[in-house]
Amino acid sequence: MPTRLRTMRASERRGLLWSLLAAIVLVAALVFGLGALITERVTRPVRSVDEALTPASVGGTFEAFTLRSADDRVDLSAWLLGVPGADVGVVLVHGKDGSKSTTWGDGFVRLAVELQAAGFNVLMLDLRGHGASDDGRYAFGFMERFDVIAGVHHLVEEVGVRPGHVGLVGVSMGGASAIYAAALDPRVGAVWSDAAYADVWPLIEQEWPAASGLPMMVLPLVRFTHSVLHGFDLQDVRPVDEVAFLEPRPLMLVHGHADRLVPVGHANALAAAAPWAGVWLLEGVGHARAYDDDPALYTLRVLEFFDEALRIRLAGVR
Repeated sequence: MPTRLRTMRASERRGLLWSLLAAIVLVAALVFGLGALITERVTRPVRSVDEALTPASVGGTFEAFTLRSADDRVDLSAWLLGVPGADVGVVLVHGKDGSKSTTWGDGFVRLAVELQAAGFNVLMLDLRGHGASDDGRYAFGFMERFDVIAGVHHLVEEVGVRPGHVGLVGVSMGGASAIYAAALDPRVGAVWSDAAYADVWPLIEQEWPAASGLPMMVLPLVRFTHSVLHGFDLQDVRPVDEVAFLEPRPLMLVHGHADRLVPVGHANALAAAAPWAGVWLLEGVGHARAYDDDPALYTLRVLEFFDEALRIRLAGVR
């Protein structure tokens, strides 16, 4: 074979190889770009704010202020329902697509006012991407913990609540966020977790077709692009793996037997991982509806829980 012909054929092969590699890179970039677009769309919270509802509108006193998240990424809209001289406090944490002013209708605000009336400093905040806070994406508690920790820090450093005398009330994703925050921050003395999940990935799989309108075959791509863009794997968001770090601090797990979004098995899994925890299971109650089922009883049990956990149990602790 003539040398020139062999050289041309080798050049053609190299050209074909480079073209193939370029096509593969282009397809990979397009697929990743598609995954990124889907990821950003399905992790964007739906904002809800009731501008007419504040603690003052239901009998409390408060100040509105801006709180910087503990990871220094976002500014958070917050309310402080202060009690002069009180050295105990509670942070209220709403769930996915909720806010400090829209959770349980006016129930979240009413619970805060009742806690204030009982002598607790109360901090309410909008998680990142929610309510009136800065933009952010769902992290199902994994990143929202830094919002909760910012609330704990404010109560301790600015209000004068004693370390270890801060309680958390978390609802659904807020419950998962509270567990994550308490596992990391020893200044949290007790956690009331309402309708939290033990492991978020099975819920994402369960809700994916209806919530996204996309087939299941797309979900692995979304999981991969999410991990690249946001730095953590959604399959690793497992409050059940964190809850043991709360021991021996008081933990109350509240769940409805009729919860179809987060089945009651999640509460059972959390309880199995935290055998010292209290468990309150309600027949016929759906997802995060325990307060709605009986507001007076729910409020009484919250007040009794934190009175026991943050006052009686810690009496004399300095």
